[in-house]
Amino acid sequence: MTIKDTLKLSFIAAAVMTTANAQGMGGDDLPPAKPGQCFTKAFFPAKYSTTTERVLASEPSETVQVIPARYGTATERVKVSDGTQRVVTVPATYKTVYERVLSKPASQTWRTSSSSNAPEASSTCVQAAAAAGMNVSGARPGTCFYEHYRPAQYQTTTQKVLASEASERVIAVPAKYRTISKRILVSEGTERLVTTPAQYKTVRERVQVSPARTEWKRTKCQDRGCNQSEVVCLVEIPPVYNTVTKKVVAVPPSTRKMTTPPQYKTVQVQELVEPATSRTVPIPATYKTVTKRNKVQDAAYTWSDASGSNARTRSTAQCNKICLTASPAKYNKVSKKVVATPARTKTLTTPAKYTTVKIKKLIEPAREVRKVIPATYKTITKRNMIADGYAKWVPIVCKSNMTNVTISRVQTALQSAGYYHGPIDGVWGSASKAATRSYQKAKGLPVAGLSVATMESLGLY
Repeated sequence: MTIKDTLKLSFIAAAVMTTANAQGMGGDDLPPAKPGQCFTKAFFPAKYSTTTERVLASEPSETVQVIPARYGTATERVKVSDGTQRVVTVPATYKTVYERVLSKPASQTWRTSSSSNAPEASSTCVQAAAAAGMNVSGARPGTCFYEHYRPAQYQTTTQKVLASEASERVIAVPAKYRTISKRILVSEGTERLVTTPAQYKTVRERVQVSPARTEWKRTKCQDRGCNQSEVVCLVEIPPVYNTVTKKVVAVPPSTRKMTTPPQYKTVQVQELVEPATSRTVPIPATYKTVTKRNKVQDAAYTWSDASGSNARTRSTAQCNKICLTASPAKYNKVSKKVVATPARTKTLTTPAKYTTVKIKKLIEPAREVRKVIPATYKTITKRNMIADGYAKWVPIVCKSNMTNVTISRVQTALQSAGYYHGPIDGVWGSASKAATRSYQKAKGLPVAGLSVATMESLGLY
């Protein structure tokens, strides 16, 4: 053993004693050691889990599509005149009718002679004649009996009879009209929707991907006989943030309604002010005068004993004979004007007048169709610590035992495991150290140089 190796072992022993003293004082967790064992402060890194998180990249919004109003042209009949009315009079018609008026009924009368115009004989004469044995009851017209006679007295009177019945005359009063100006709708007002698109703004957001933590950091061994670092420091590692940009809606889309006023047209229209009427003028009845002869005193008959020579002598005091005469009934023919058809009116009308105009009508109003633009997301990866890192004293292969044979065995085992690709030369160089660290990380072993646990994992102990 060289002096240099002896000094290194002394340093290691001094470190072990210092550690043991510190442990006795309650300041360290160095395990009990046997002479010839070497320990190093191995750092067990913190354990992390990687998670992905969806974060909002752009907020949901919507687009507005305006479907314009649809219009169609329709024809409409507009009345420009109410039509006219005219009352026409139809005068009454008359007819002349003749009526037989009985002025004297048929009769058989005892008269002073056989003439039908002879004076009537008195009933006394007739009774006297009957009393005298005359066949008065069975006598035939033309039979005469003599008697004395006093003629009857008559009076002529006049009588007013109806010549034409009362009627009426109808006078037509024409309708009155006036011409006025009238506004008619030819096109309804229109509507359309104007879209104001949404306005967006880009905002930045800091997303934490790794929280603040503390880690043990290794330092160099400074060639104190150890083959890897034995000094670790607990350092603070600040949180890590990613800046995420997202597009958000500043002003949502909107619509506003634009309208145009309706259109009108002025036309001249004939309007009925006062309908046609009629008035009636009465026509009074007319009369005419007829003459009638009325008996005011009957004839008086007296029988006397007058001689036959005086029998034909007429006087007011006696008659010389009675004769039965037959008088037919007498009629007067009277004409009268009667109403055959009463006066009336009839209304003659002309139909209302129309004109056809074209009107622009709204078929379907303008409307808006909103389509939702979904929010967009992006995935960020976060590294979350699930266990803190810590440092621990672990046994390692002392440098005094790091012979060429041992190193060659380690190189061969690492090569078989697929971690070492250099030559098997028994030299503990950078390639061997790198292969050892890779193996330790893959197997979950503490990264602490060539530790006893690594040798056991390689099957060399």
